[in-house]
Amino acid sequence: MERLLGLISPFASLPIFLALNAIICLISIYWVFANVRYEKNPKYHKTIQAIGLVVSLFVIAILWIKQWNIGDLLAFYVLFASIIFTASFFLNNKYVRKESRGWFLSIVFVFLIRGYFYEPWQIPSGSMKPNMEIGDFVLVNRYKYGLEVPFTGRSKIFSVPPEIGEVVVFYPPHKPNVPFVKRVIAKGGDEVSYVNKRFFINGEEILKKFVSDGEQGEKIFYEELNGKRYVVRNLDRPTRNKTWMVPEGMFFVVGDNRDNSSDSRSWGFISEDDIWGRADFIWLSWENGEFPSISRAGEIK
Repeated sequence: MERLLGLISPFASLPIFLALNAIICLISIYWVFANVRYEKNPKYHKTIQAIGLVVSLFVIAILWIKQWNIGDLLAFYVLFASIIFTASFFLNNKYVRKESRGWFLSIVFVFLIRGYFYEPWQIPSGSMKPNMEIGDFVLVNRYKYGLEVPFTGRSKIFSVPPEIGEVVVFYPPHKPNVPFVKRVIAKGGDEVSYVNKRFFINGEEILKKFVSDGEQGEKIFYEELNGKRYVVRNLDRPTRNKTWMVPEGMFFVVGDNRDNSSDSRSWGFISEDDIWGRADFIWLSWENGEFPSISRAGEIK
């Protein structure tokens, strides 16, 4: 799998991605007219469908490699499939109507589930250890913080801010197209201090209790924040003490793997519009070179 994605990586660019989607649309339109004119030639139809399948697999591979948000793409295909489905009535072709209805309903179902309920996403780094490991697949709650409007650059309606202690998936200011996952520990107006590997919010220390020594020399602690209890990891590394004032409308986020996390301590704050969703569940773990496992499946604390 990794070798195949490596072969495709040089072609994973936006122009090629758009060109491939244009080909899919042209194949779909051609398929419609081919069925109207050559309905008794199933072999010809299968060839067209096979070409469309190969191109679609390339599109999926590029999305996987680039980790792009596919919400706008799904919204476009909902619109496109609805046009094909509507056209089938004017063409008076039962086969086209039947097939396009299947496309339309399938894409609408995926769009609604993925865009407004839950979306699967794989953890790319170890910044949230020990709660989330590299290769964990999580379900991201897309409706918790509002409904994203397609083609508006992540604008939301019915927007709701995250609660302190929640684990959020978002786009950081220094990498606006790469999703990160961190824990919210402070909101606008809060003063955050990091002193000797301990966080203080408005002068009050986040409750931290030693649990055990880890297998790699790290120390494992419990923290309690806003009624939530979760595990954090500290390494034997020097840290810099610092204080931040969180601007109004912004949030301070950190990784649970405190000494190995790129977070608000290094690149600043995130806004409500930057947030993609809340990480709710681990449903599968699949690290490179290993078999998929559900041993870590469960709710994210």
